[in-house]
Amino acid sequence: MLDFFEMKGVPFTREILPKHLFHSSSQKEASARLEYAVQHRQFCLLTGDAGMGKSTAIRSLVHQLDPIQYQYLYICESSLTPKLFYREVLQNFGIQPAFRSTDVKRQYQSLTLDMYENEKKQIVIILDEAHHFSDVMLQELRFILNFKEDSMSPLSLVVVGQPSLRNSLKVKQLEAIDQRIQMRYQMSGLTEKETNDYIRHQLKMVETPHEIFSEEAIRAIFNFSQGIPRKVNTLCSQSLLDAFIQGNKIVGESHIHRAINEL
Repeated sequence: MLDFFEMKGVPFTREILPKHLFHSSSQKEASARLEYAVQHRQFCLLTGDAGMGKSTAIRSLVHQLDPIQYQYLYICESSLTPKLFYREVLQNFGIQPAFRSTDVKRQYQSLTLDMYENEKKQIVIILDEAHHFSDVMLQELRFILNFKEDSMSPLSLVVVGQPSLRNSLKVKQLEAIDQRIQMRYQMSGLTEKETNDYIRHQLKMVETPHEIFSEEAIRAIFNFSQGIPRKVNTLCSQSLLDAFIQGNKIVGESHIHRAINEL
């Protein structure tokens, strides 16, 4: 199929280099807020529906972090518990976690403060799939951020999840956590113009010498996907395959509708 469309790579996949990512208005806004939160050692909440580009925003952030100044830890565990969290952080830095939970928390605080005050390095912790966290884990965020009688923060914490997480944090027992969030952003989908630009950007990255998707096809893709990048990727990939099977060099609206029916 790549030869048929004269492509030098596979478009519409997650396996794209950070420097080649497409930056929509929502992505740019998310990147700016994440970068600010990290620079100022803040607690940041990033939310968005599935496939909206949260992982892309995180990849972009991580790519920008100066390894001399920052050390990041990405944890994607829907059933994360406080015990697992502290063990993950300590083991990531080569420290054997203690047996007792109070000692483990003390190890975590010592590590984080030592990194910031003595090694002049800031830890950035990213917790993904947080909409699945239990109330116990959400409550623990308060203690994860508590240093020197809650008077300073030597790290940046980025919590990522679906919009339901915002509602979960509004309940009274989690009010103290919600109040601690210093930066928050909810991602939105691509506009119709951005969907057009995104598709052309993806094809440009694989060096196709000519246009492949008709304007009608792109409009149909936007109407079905509502600008959700993951849905755009899936629909583009399926319709490309359909056009290839039928021997058509141009993906038209009919290919999009057949792909939609299969999906």
